[in-house]
Amino acid sequence: MRWPWQRRSRTIRCSQPRMLRCATPGIHFEATFTIEWRPALRTRPNLEDLVLSTAVSRAGEIARGFNAVEVHTAQDTINAELGSPRHTRADAYRCLAARVELALSEAARESLAQRRADEERVRHLRFLRKHLYQQPDLFVLDRIERQSDWPGPHQIADWQRLARSLVAANAWWEPLLVQWEKVGQGFGDMELQNRAMLALCEALQKLTGDAGACPVGCAVPAPPRSSVEEPAI
Repeated sequence: MRWPWQRRSRTIRCSQPRMLRCATPGIHFEATFTIEWRPALRTRPNLEDLVLSTAVSRAGEIARGFNAVEVHTAQDTINAELGSPRHTRADAYRCLAARVELALSEAARESLAQRRADEERVRHLRFLRKHLYQQPDLFVLDRIERQSDWPGPHQIADWQRLARSLVAANAWWEPLLVQWEKVGQGFGDMELQNRAMLALCEALQKLTGDAGACPVGCAVPAPPRSSVEEPAI
């Protein structure tokens, strides 16, 4: 209902979508606005631009709180806000109805799908590292299940050696690198870090060179070697 002294309502339909930044870096919502409004008795120039600019600004503030996958939730939240009394009333006009439609461009959807695939791959690799690769028997069983045909004994033996190498790397090299990182933290200068590395290498060489001169009874026994091939799983 329109009173005789009120001006006729007008409608704004955006022909080109406006880009609204969302919480996902590098991706924007494509927003299309439809606004029905009525000017006040005293109008001002470019009032239609003011109506649209105010709606776009408020929608952009809300869109920043949603990720790209929450496009429908963001659309409902923006429409609810645009219909609230604090937005519908202004000094120069009154907003009768406002609605926005959000969408993602084809490039944004492809980028989002690639990111989700990369994140899923990272989660899968972390799961394998935690539950599979740290247990050699499970690693070998996983390789066997992935084979279409039952593998031969030589291939299983190679997998066994690889599994033992993974365990040895975690048991020996990882603690060594952790300790070396702690040593390097005490030197802020790159030159001092290089000198510390050289000193460590020289100490290891001297220790290796003096290994044959150990006192009687303190010699390190050599690891046993078996000429028999290890049985396959």
